[in-house]
Amino acid sequence: MSAMEEEDEAPAIQCSNLECKIASGGRCLEGFSEVTACPQYGKAVPIVPAAAPTGALSARQGVRLPHAEALSISEATNLLGKGPCNVISLVGPFDSGKTSLIAGMYDLLQRGPVGGYAFAGSSTMHSFERACHDSRRESERGEAHMERTERGEVLFFHVDLVDEERDAKRSALFGNRAGEEYTLVQDELDRAKSYPELKRSDVLTVLVDGAKLLDAGERHQVRSQVRMTLRAFVEVGVAPPWQRLALVLTKLDAIRRDDAARDGALRHFETLVANVRLEYATKFAQVQDFKVAASPKTTNAHRGEGMAELLRYWMANPCRNVPSAIAKETVPAERAFGRLLPIAARTV
Repeated sequence: MSAMEEEDEAPAIQCSNLECKIASGGRCLEGFSEVTACPQYGKAVPIVPAAAPTGALSARQGVRLPHAEALSISEATNLLGKGPCNVISLVGPFDSGKTSLIAGMYDLLQRGPVGGYAFAGSSTMHSFERACHDSRRESERGEAHMERTERGEVLFFHVDLVDEERDAKRSALFGNRAGEEYTLVQDELDRAKSYPELKRSDVLTVLVDGAKLLDAGERHQVRSQVRMTLRAFVEVGVAPPWQRLALVLTKLDAIRRDDAARDGALRHFETLVANVRLEYATKFAQVQDFKVAASPKTTNAHRGEGMAELLRYWMANPCRNVPSAIAKETVPAERAFGRLLPIAARTV
């Protein structure tokens, strides 16, 4: 064996602490001015060569876990066949409080039972947590905020609940669609036919923005939007007679904060409810009103006020207990050319 080969195999002489830089001209990591005084210096550290790969690693196929995002129509339909489930549609214009209502309900359930129902699981936890995050202290926001719903297909939040009195589990699906799309129905009635969550809903929940009722100039517009939306749903047949209707006044804390306009706003809501009952009592199985503060931004209402009553209404046994698919219907073409029948379908 040559001298060079012997030198290559000899162990390196350095500090046995691999983090010390003394061997490369640095200072002693232990702080000794005389390196020979350090008990780690001068000890042999063998150089271990990297092991050569023995062969290609065998590919292992993992298990694909289910996602935890909001459900599509097909995913929601599959869930309907797995057990008792109530479908709730939340209808209201932009910023009326739909996402706040869903997030507020979920947040309350994390603290304990609500309205006699206890949280028993969810397949959309990520979407729930994302919706709640900006209203929590951890977000470090100066003011509570709710992420707006993007336009597009309806998505469903899912939660399993246990009735404490009967010890029975029932699921709930909350259909969430951008408010702008529901507003378009007022001028284009047939558009409602392309919203599959409406016809399948056990409870149609129409939101009334309490903050807008404080403005005398906007009250008429709010009342008109609610009545025109309901009229469109009934006329095109997406509100079957077995369906229950919930009229929900949101942002109760904002109403109480304004002493001057508070009484007028509450009276206007009560008048709206009376008119809806008079006009649509025979069109729905039941009409009920609620006043809630799901995620209040002030101390004028406690968090989740009114949500227990609303949750009990949502989770009551539906008038139609047979699960059915959430059928997706095609949207009629806007241009006349697009509505022409294909040549093969025409009759001579």
